[in-house]
Amino acid sequence: MSDKNGVSYNPVIVEEDCEVYCRTCNKTVQLKKGDAIPLCCGQVMEIMD
Repeated sequence: MSDKNGVSYNPVIVEEDCEVYCRTCNKTVQLKKGDAIPLCCGQVMEIMD
């Protein structure tokens, strides 16, 4: 998989519904089981506890 700039990365698939956030811009995204954790600001978003 590649981001919008063509940089390759191995996506991390979530095992349950969760919310992820970007440490840089604080954007949050709701994910469903089986979704890949997206990139934001050039890095993989973090799963919120």
